[in-house]
Amino acid sequence: MKKLFLLLQVITSIFPIGVFFTYILMDEGDQFTYEHYLVTVMSAFPFFMVLLIKYFLSGFEDK
Repeated sequence: MKKLFLLLQVITSIFPIGVFFTYILMDEGDQFTYEHYLVTVMSAFPFFMVLLIKYFLSGFEDK
């Protein structure tokens, strides 16, 4: 189970980084707008959900 959550954390942490750099490549380095940042933050949402689920399933504390 720990390996599954580690895999999910890696996958979901790569996604926002990929979105951010994709916007840089698509706009050819132009000025960012609030939409760029909004989509990057929204793509980070699954990462925080995985951390929350991992926290709930771990019994709220690791001993």
